[in-house]
Amino acid sequence: MISFIPSDSLQISSTLALTALISRSSLLGQAAAAFTTAASATTTLMRTPPKSFAIMSSNTAAFDEPAIKKALSLLNSVYGPINDNLTNFPLPMPPDEAGLCYDGYQRRYLWTDAFGVLAYTSIAEMHEINDDKDKANTCRRACDKLIQTVHVCLGSPRSNDKDDAMKNDPSSPTGHVGLRIGKLDSRKITDYGMEFDGQYWHYIDKWLLALARSGHVNEGIHIAKSCFPAFFDAGHGGIRWKLSVDSTAPPSLRRAGPSDDTLVALIVFSILEADRVRSDDDNSDDAPSLSNEIQILKSALIGYKPRVTNDPLGWGLEAMYDQYLTGKPRTRMLASIHESALHPSHLSLPFRLYGAMIGARVAGEEVAPKAKVDRLVEMALKYEENIMEHGSNEEHSSINRVMLAVCLLCPGAVGKRAGDPTISLNA
Repeated sequence: MISFIPSDSLQISSTLALTALISRSSLLGQAAAAFTTAASATTTLMRTPPKSFAIMSSNTAAFDEPAIKKALSLLNSVYGPINDNLTNFPLPMPPDEAGLCYDGYQRRYLWTDAFGVLAYTSIAEMHEINDDKDKANTCRRACDKLIQTVHVCLGSPRSNDKDDAMKNDPSSPTGHVGLRIGKLDSRKITDYGMEFDGQYWHYIDKWLLALARSGHVNEGIHIAKSCFPAFFDAGHGGIRWKLSVDSTAPPSLRRAGPSDDTLVALIVFSILEADRVRSDDDNSDDAPSLSNEIQILKSALIGYKPRVTNDPLGWGLEAMYDQYLTGKPRTRMLASIHESALHPSHLSLPFRLYGAMIGARVAGEEVAPKAKVDRLVEMALKYEENIMEHGSNEEHSSINRVMLAVCLLCPGAVGKRAGDPTISLNA
């Protein structure tokens, strides 16, 4: 049995949704209308460079210059252009999208930057396929600098205030346990929702995947080993979804049983460990093994039933991660609700829809028709291009554009690699 978790968020009628979207942008309204018409007429720091294309995704997209140009346009609007010296890269995020870092200048947000690293890695791999080493190296250097900036900013306290303190760990590449996510506001004991800064597992797991794909395996493993004891509830066998910035869990968040957060922890730890073993002969500074943590997670997840939701972002991530599970157990149910998850009304919160589109492109026709997803991509591009052209204010602009860039490059760095593990929940 697969657990279905219905979402009442964004569950509004198509007519009301499209009307709301039209009020935000006439072009968006036209795009949504065009989509609806077409759909109704259709039948259902220390980086280890990749040693060969064999470790890349077996379904990695071929070199696609139009997709690269569109993705770079979106990424440039967030991070600034990438060039030889990367002097001003990455630009700080807008003040309403990320909290100020200790230097009084940078503003970073972990989720956005994880997908940013995945996007630049995808572009670098495409250039490597095309044997353009200069452009590939420029993208990889952009990855390296973005990772370094995130580790300096979000791997450190946001200020010298004692309430912002993080737990020290000299074995971690940041010098501290875990990573903050970069929320605008913070307090010593974080809230039980998503208002205040803290360490959120579903952000850190995206960062660990980004580190693995970009060749920063050593750093990813050290961060994973450093924060695992704080996140894992050994008494109940699950990953806590959120901690305060000092790596302690607020009282009501201390208990955590097996969950999809626990499952994704097993997936990303297994990817990092497989990469460590594969690159072991080339690394003079060997990373420690994650085999003990992986065994703990496997034991906790025996018999666990993965969840399925029609929330667009959750649906997309489930489709993305299902590729790592033996038999892809969620595929049939994901396919059965794709109309709801991929509905154009979700463009009212673009990044959530873009997450669904990423999952659909990674999983392919098994979960959603390619033609439907392609129409959504074109609609999203028109929406974002219109905003950038007119200089309009867009809520969540950075996360929206970075996730759309990743979608354009799919499967790219978010696709399953030939050397990645396939995980059984019954062993």
